[in-house]
Amino acid sequence: MIWLPLFALFYSIVVLYWARLSAQANGDYQTFFSAAHGLSPWISALVIAGASLSGWAVLAGADEIGHHGFGLAATLQAGVALALPGVVFFKRIWLLGQRLRVSSLTELLRAYWGSEFLTAFSAVVAVLFAVAFAGLQLHALSQLASDLGGGLVSQEMAAALLGLILFAYVVIGGMRAAGYLGAIQSVVAGAAIVALAGFALIASGGFAAMNAGLAKLAADPATATRFIVTGVVQFTAGLGKEAAAGHEGTALASLSFAMALMGLQASPMIMKVVLSTASPRGFAAGQTWVMAGAAGALVAFCIAIVGASALIDPAHALTGLLAGLSPWFSAWIFLGLLAGVQVMAAVALLSAGETLVRHLYKPFFHASLSRRDTVTLTRVVIGLLVLASVLMQVLTPVALTLLASLALPLSFQLWTPLLGMTWFRWITRPAAVTGVGFGIAGVLLTEPFGISVLSFFGLDLPWGRNPWTIHSAAWGMAANAAFTLLISAFTQRRGFGEEGEEARRFLFGQLAGSPRVRALRSTAWSATLAWLFLAIGPGLVFGNYAFLGTDGHWVLGMPSLWGWSLTMWVAGLGLVWFLSYKMELASPALVQVPAYVPRPRLRVGQAQAEMRRRRAAVIVIAIAASLLVVTALAFGHR
Repeated sequence: MIWLPLFALFYSIVVLYWARLSAQANGDYQTFFSAAHGLSPWISALVIAGASLSGWAVLAGADEIGHHGFGLAATLQAGVALALPGVVFFKRIWLLGQRLRVSSLTELLRAYWGSEFLTAFSAVVAVLFAVAFAGLQLHALSQLASDLGGGLVSQEMAAALLGLILFAYVVIGGMRAAGYLGAIQSVVAGAAIVALAGFALIASGGFAAMNAGLAKLAADPATATRFIVTGVVQFTAGLGKEAAAGHEGTALASLSFAMALMGLQASPMIMKVVLSTASPRGFAAGQTWVMAGAAGALVAFCIAIVGASALIDPAHALTGLLAGLSPWFSAWIFLGLLAGVQVMAAVALLSAGETLVRHLYKPFFHASLSRRDTVTLTRVVIGLLVLASVLMQVLTPVALTLLASLALPLSFQLWTPLLGMTWFRWITRPAAVTGVGFGIAGVLLTEPFGISVLSFFGLDLPWGRNPWTIHSAAWGMAANAAFTLLISAFTQRRGFGEEGEEARRFLFGQLAGSPRVRALRSTAWSATLAWLFLAIGPGLVFGNYAFLGTDGHWVLGMPSLWGWSLTMWVAGLGLVWFLSYKMELASPALVQVPAYVPRPRLRVGQAQAEMRRRRAAVIVIAIAASLLVVTALAFGHR
């Protein structure tokens, strides 16, 4: 308990110092939200990789392997699975943002689609990431801090302190602090993961001894299924209703889980970093060498090693592993893990606060709000979001878990409007809006939160979580894509707004592609589909036996499925490089992006309308609160 407080104090001083420098560069409030759209490309690459991987990969990825083995093989492909959406979207989203001069995903959705439903939905997703998804990881770290301190610091106190540090540097430095400090945090988190893997190997007696322990488990019929994919799909009713044979790790479970991970790259927090970047010149290198390369290696090697160590001996789980280290080294690794989580949490909080104030409250209720007051109110809202997260960590951890599980699959439903903006011009506004609505329904009906709410009102569904071993992200996208295709076929004559039409003309006029790129399109599609099939799709079943000898021994000296995952990671790195550079999907755009100037419009006084909206909002909140109380009283004793 000496080293951990000392390191925490040092960490707090460093982040507050950087926050002060950022505030001075911001001019207090002028560039608070987007750092004047001047984040260096390499800063953005590190922040995106750190926010996408460094926190949950250690806390959830290693835990998944430690408890259930290698069956959910998509966990080891997280680096490539997260790089592919960046290759597909980032360059084009940046160009649209520059053309329309927008600084967030919510603002871009409103400008392109003209849909307040999509605007509100993106705000909900942003809040889920800021409060629940980040809060769940901070909850795990606060519990870890309490365990490492022998209970001298309670989990509640640790949660409050971690939340206070996060709140302080975000509200002081804004996007500039979240960006530049986030790059440092990402590097520190990566170093901590490497060190953690090294000590996991030492605790297991080395790589050969670790694999000998894994082979012993594989020889036991009771645990042999932890090293295989249990088929392409299992037609079970889902968790809570019907157990799968062996375990839930089917090929479609991995594919659908990878889809959920891809929701990270469509989230408001990641798009906030993209739209705050000064140039697209770093997207190709960032997605290829930082995300798929460095971060992918951390997951495929280091996280797998930490999880495998815990699989052999549960005492080597994260808490036990840190407790067995030298106190000063254990404290340093803990702060590295904290830095990794706070990279994501900082950007998520800033994105949620900006969305709620700049893109919801200000346009509807207070259009005359000055920029200084907007920043001040955003700081207050960020404080309330941190407070809500800490209170949920302390008082309602189950509800926090239920809400956190919604963040990734709901964010993945934003793929259809993003694809409509950047690739598929035939997706119409009614189709995008309706598709997202049905996608939300598909997610809620296959997640514990929605199932619990329906059960509360007496409607018990015949399935549980992830029926047929398919993640809710895929169920939602199935409904989303089906209705998007159907409605697009009948609404092709529907036009877009002025800004949407301009964005379509600009983007598709500038990015037609060279003759060489057009000639390689069929090759690119074939290679991508082949990798998806073999690495995270039905082809995963080949990994059960690909590196298995005739006498049943592991040819590579490690589990066949692990060796298959490493092979697919190398192939995925090559695929990302090919798409980014040769297909020019993420390579620098050598075009000028002048700002679009809309036609002058007559400004109508909004004071009375805003007053009516504020009054209506208060009434709706009061009615909703009353209904919640009545519902709790009526159904609370069922």
